Amino acid sequence: MATLPLPPLAGPFIQSLRSIGYSLESAVADVIDNSISAQATTVEVYTEWRNCDPVMAVMDDGLGMSPSEAQAAMQLGAVGPVNARSAEDLGRFGMGLKTASFSQCKSLSLITRKDDSEIWYGLRWNLNLVERENSWLVEEIESSECQEVLNGIGFPFSKGTAVVWNDFDRAIDPTAASGERDYDRRIAALIEHLALIFHRFIRGDDVPHKIILRLNGKSIEAKDPFATKPEPNKQASTLLSNESIRLGSFPVRIKAYLLPHPTNFSHSFANKVSPKGDHQSGQGIYIYRAGRLIVPGGWHKLAKASEANKLARIQVDFTNDADSLWRIDVRKSRIDLPSSLREQLRRVISQCAKKSSTTFTRRAKIPSVDLEPVWQRVFDRDKSMVHYVINREHSALSEILVSLVEPNTKSALIELIESSLPIELIKNDISATNIKIQLEPEDLMSQCKILADKLFKAGIDRDLIHRAMVNDSNIGLTSDQADIIVSKLGDL
Repeated sequence: MATLPLPPLAGPFIQSLRSIGYSLESAVADVIDNSISAQATTVEVYTEWRNCDPVMAVMDDGLGMSPSEAQAAMQLGAVGPVNARSAEDLGRFGMGLKTASFSQCKSLSLITRKDDSEIWYGLRWNLNLVERENSWLVEEIESSECQEVLNGIGFPFSKGTAVVWNDFDRAIDPTAASGERDYDRRIAALIEHLALIFHRFIRGDDVPHKIILRLNGKSIEAKDPFATKPEPNKQASTLLSNESIRLGSFPVRIKAYLLPHPTNFSHSFANKVSPKGDHQSGQGIYIYRAGRLIVPGGWHKLAKASEANKLARIQVDFTNDADSLWRIDVRKSRIDLPSSLREQLRRVISQCAKKSSTTFTRRAKIPSVDLEPVWQRVFDRDKSMVHYVINREHSALSEILVSLVEPNTKSALIELIESSLPIELIKNDISATNIKIQLEPEDLMSQCKILADKLFKAGIDRDLIHRAMVNDSNIGLTSDQADIIVSKLGDL
């Protein structure tokens, strides 16, 4: 049978490669994978807006590369998914450096050396050249230009590798009112992403080696999705189970954690544990490949995301030689759970979710510790039923009620409010992952200023207003915050 070579046309094919679907965060993470595989101990991410012509670089103090190794690294598909890899190698398809970079910019430079006695060696993919010539042409960078590029990004190591992105056309939103502000927002999201994806490497938790990860010279602090390292004098999560199983010849480790109740978290620590401090959206299964987080949460149709399950978190670890079982994608951001693992996980999830639900049920039976809540919780033990009533003894509220001279009017008003509390709507909003029910700090202060002003104009004493805002956690002001608001009453 006759054969006919049909190699891909470089120009059209490069455009297809650019549309695999990387975000800026996942693209940078893919490049950092290469630094970790090169045994780097420090990885520096550098970026600068440069007046609408941003530059970004990932620099490391790893092993560095010889010219032939650099050429292989810049060649598409030089190392395939079936090639043997070391246990520490975070690569997969031999495409990550190129596809991740091309998804964000049109100029990718690689500059490297293995020893400080050698000269720097550099290669550059210029996609304008590839499209113009319709050929897979890579530029060799003169050693003097290599040094200029490294000086321009502040390369801090005597050896290692720098991956430099220029000519951005995908990482910038052309519709944004301010390109620089939009870019800054993306960089903030990048920091959050890297802090989670590489949290075990940053902390040195059960990985081959620890790394220091910085962005523009500032260390990125690791997230703690399982709350294993709590704040001083605070409760850590509970390890409910720790087991190893085998899928064929491949080992898989499964750990189940129960997070402490959210009242044990400060705002800053809650943000380390869950995205924006929201345990609801952070619940689920966290899947790691060789210590690198691939899937951050979600139940994969093995359970439902719910308020009762939000303290349940499952850690799943697999090795990089088991990729075929997990059907990992090029971006290393999606996997398919092997069917033989799903039943094992269903059992672990069931036990963990039950503990999570019990934690909330028990917590709900604890009387309010607020000194003076507006709402009081009443638990009928015989009926196992809860209802909420207005605190008639609340100092500010009782002052307002005094103005209602007619007792029947006062009683009817309170009864109407208590009987119409929208319990089902509140439950639905708590369970929703895309709805906020808690105010941001600045919004809370603004709302409390309005509340204080209305109470003051209603004739309520300043001390009672202060107590009302501090002694009910549902309002949630600190004494110092309330002092600021109360001191300005009459000036609003």
